Amino acid sequence: MGLISLVDPPRDSVPDAIEKCKTAGIKVIMVTGDQPITATAIARKVKIFDDGAKTANEIAEEQGIPFEDAVAKSDAIVIHGDILTKLTQAEEGLP
Repeated sequence: MGLISLVDPPRDSVPDAIEKCKTAGIKVIMVTGDQPITATAIARKVKIFDDGAKTANEIAEEQGIPFEDAVAKSDAIVIHGDILTKLTQAEEGLP
């Protein structure tokens, strides 16, 4: 039996770079292969969204409502890749 843990921390300059982008009016979006909980933790660490921001996932869980209903109430959205692959062209805004 064994247990392995890996940590690949973001570079120290990332939070500052993200803040500069936000100040310049750039909307920062992170795309990662991590699970939503891990992606949320990383996004908070590098200040993509604030510590107090509630994700749609967190709101859905807290309020016992569907993810889709929580999106409008959320400060941030973390979407698993499985959801992206299920989007229809209409949902993606394509003709």
